[in-house]
Amino acid sequence: MPDKTDTMLEELLAYPSTDSSEDLFVVDVMRKVQKERRNRRLILWAFGGIGALFGVAGAAMLSDAIGQLFTGTVSSTVMMQLPLFAVGAAAFYSWIMNDDLTLGR
Repeated sequence: MPDKTDTMLEELLAYPSTDSSEDLFVVDVMRKVQKERRNRRLILWAFGGIGALFGVAGAAMLSDAIGQLFTGTVSSTVMMQLPLFAVGAAAFYSWIMNDDLTLGR
């Protein structure tokens, strides 16, 4: 004859049976989460596309002004001298500070 504490222990350790309503609740919640994720992704794509269109429109409007800047105002001699001066400044800094320039980790 089994002891009363043994039967209580078996009942406590037994795997509880789940109701189908709990499973349906979980499935319903996950379905709603997926729907909200799709809505969020759609909204992000839509507003990102609108932002990209505004960026392209702004670039198209400024293309003539930027083109004139590089062809007329800033000559090719100045464009070649800028990197030369930047490298010279980095070399001078390295020589004066006796330190290495670290560009990354």
